Amino acid sequence: MKKTSTQASSICIIGNNAKAVAGAMALTYFGLSVTFYALSKSADEHVRRYQFDKTLCNQWQKSLDDGSLIYCTFDQAVPPPINFDTYWLFLDQMTDDVQQTVLDYLKYQSCDVCLSGIVQIGRIESIAEQLTSENVFYIPFVFLNDASIFLSTIKPRLLLMGEKTEKTAKDNVVCRAFLEHTDNYCLHNLKTIEFTRSCMMNLMASKLSLINELARLADHCSVDMLEVESLLKLDNRLGVGFLKAGWGYGGSTLPKENEILKKHLLDLKLSANIVDEVVYINNDQKELIFRKLWQHFDSHIASKSIMIWGAGYKEGTGRTKGSAIHSVLPLLWGHNAITTVYDPLAKNELSEEYNSDERLKFTDSPYDNLEHIDAIIIINWSEGYRPDISLINKNKTPVFDARNILSRVEIQELEGYYTGIGRGIG
Repeated sequence: MKKTSTQASSICIIGNNAKAVAGAMALTYFGLSVTFYALSKSADEHVRRYQFDKTLCNQWQKSLDDGSLIYCTFDQAVPPPINFDTYWLFLDQMTDDVQQTVLDYLKYQSCDVCLSGIVQIGRIESIAEQLTSENVFYIPFVFLNDASIFLSTIKPRLLLMGEKTEKTAKDNVVCRAFLEHTDNYCLHNLKTIEFTRSCMMNLMASKLSLINELARLADHCSVDMLEVESLLKLDNRLGVGFLKAGWGYGGSTLPKENEILKKHLLDLKLSANIVDEVVYINNDQKELIFRKLWQHFDSHIASKSIMIWGAGYKEGTGRTKGSAIHSVLPLLWGHNAITTVYDPLAKNELSEEYNSDERLKFTDSPYDNLEHIDAIIIINWSEGYRPDISLINKNKTPVFDARNILSRVEIQELEGYYTGIGRGIG
């Protein structure tokens, strides 16, 4: 096992996803030391995939430099040593075999065990029952909302924590550290927290799919959904989150939650109709902006040059899993359109995803060569400034806004064609 530091720690984290990195960096930010096991060969290689999140990467490097982070390459054949007070396992991206190997290794140990991950309801409780330790905790990452996963994690807006044994979380070093950095938390038994996590995520997905269905109606009624959304947020019964029409939701969390809930319902021979409809609407929504473009050009889009702004599944991220970009690109290529993507954050991931496909071109400026661009599709906008309408107007380039980035005032300033999602225009 290759290590990058020699400082001892009482916390061992085993995980291979962004949440594991964020959890580890939150703990070092809180002043604790962590030994981190993942599949990458080195600490530098592992953090490279998150280079778009500057705050996360800065904390990673700082932790390596000051010795509060020890990085180790995980080897299933050589489990971590039993000299840690707490093990924190991130179950996502951990195969069933690896999970079982680690659990068998910890089964008869007296150490505390924290668990995180999106798994079928009851799985966390089942794992806890396999372990001799009474100090088993579940920490779902329901608090993520900012583009930076690190910033969301160091001050959780809502912290749910499940306990195998009642009133033990505050005595655990990991749990206590997070509880001290939030004003909004709830402790409960493991299965209740598991079930609550599933309910939260699936309700968010349902809310987004419903608002997108209403946005389609808004287009036909010549109503601007952005203005409707601002009015809906005045009703505190509805909440203010997930009331924004667009191309739908991506990432790994909500789609995985949909899949898990559906399987659980069907295993119990219960109806999964609502989940199916939510997923169908979301998948279809990702293609909607292409259909608007196709109709605008009366199906003649062969050899058209299309500029795509943004590729991440949400603002400020370079991760593209579940993003509409993966629906739009194949549709454009299938009609022989020429595509250029502007997204400095997602460029590396996209290039790797499509194996440097020659049809996928990148640009370093959203306004580069606009005189030769037939249309702009906005998938996302992560810049610290507003789009420059005057530069778009130079060529009256049509804009297809899948994220409703442009305001009503900006739309009125446009001299060319515009359509969004439920904007009542186009």
